[in-house]
Amino acid sequence: MAIYRGPGGPGDATADQANTAQLALTYANQSAASAAAAAASAQSTINFTTDLDVAASSLPAGSTPTVSYNSTTVSLSFGIPDGTTGPTGPTGPSGPTGSTGPTGPTGPTGPTGPTGPSGSAATIAVGTTTTGPAGGSASVTNSGSSSAAVFDFTIPTGPTGPTGPTGPTGSTGTIGPTGPTGPTGPTGLTGPTGSTGSPGPTGAPGPTGPTGPTGPTGPTGATGPTGPGVAAGGTTGQVLQKNSNTNYDTIWATPSGGGQMEGSAADKAIFWNAQTIGENITIDGTHNGWTVGPITVNNGFAVTVSNGARWVVF
Repeated sequence: MAIYRGPGGPGDATADQANTAQLALTYANQSAASAAAAAASAQSTINFTTDLDVAASSLPAGSTPTVSYNSTTVSLSFGIPDGTTGPTGPTGPSGPTGSTGPTGPTGPTGPTGPTGPSGSAATIAVGTTTTGPAGGSASVTNSGSSSAAVFDFTIPTGPTGPTGPTGPTGSTGTIGPTGPTGPTGPTGLTGPTGSTGSPGPTGAPGPTGPTGPTGPTGPTGATGPTGPGVAAGGTTGQVLQKNSNTNYDTIWATPSGGGQMEGSAADKAIFWNAQTIGENITIDGTHNGWTVGPITVNNGFAVTVSNGARWVVF
């Protein structure tokens, strides 16, 4: 796709690059022809019009232009770097597209000039190579003589090439240290009252307050009926548990599920658990559980840990 150059000349960056290279080659051929003519006029033994070979090649952008001469093959080689694309000018209004004109006929070949008298062999040397400003014209000048030519080259900087594609995103760098805390901003407007959250956990009991003074002794009330009291019976290791929701409906029972302790002392020091689980167990969200491993859950059974609960196997 063509790139508009903006004010300063028609064409685009691609055409300018080709024109610059062609212009440098044209000047080189003209200089070689001038040297050939000068050598012929000085009775040169080399016919630079027919014997001199001139070639030009492209170099990467930013390279130094090169010129070399091979006296054995009587050839000049030019290395012309690709220029960088200049800044894009403002887009001008689009003009109407003109029709393509017909190709003109090739002009006739001019007559061959007379051969000059033989002279001493001419020499050609490469002088200086200078990079000119972008948009300028390429030039070749002879700073030597007609029989000992020294070519000095001026090659303008080419237009800047198009911007390459964006490279891949680099890896994320390490997080820098946290900066100092900024000053407290002004208090914002009070937002609407949010919905009431769920009750928080019950706090720990506060310290016992001081004992108040002894109040006056009240009158003795009437003696009430005798209560049912604690259920009689029970054996060592059993606990009193509610048998129903009815008050005082209690029985002695052996604890199950947890609280399993080894030893017969009153203060036991070793907790034990089975090594296999043969039932479905659910730990609700208000409990946590722990088990000394290894532990095996038998086939057909599962341990379900509810959201908010934890089960740790040591």
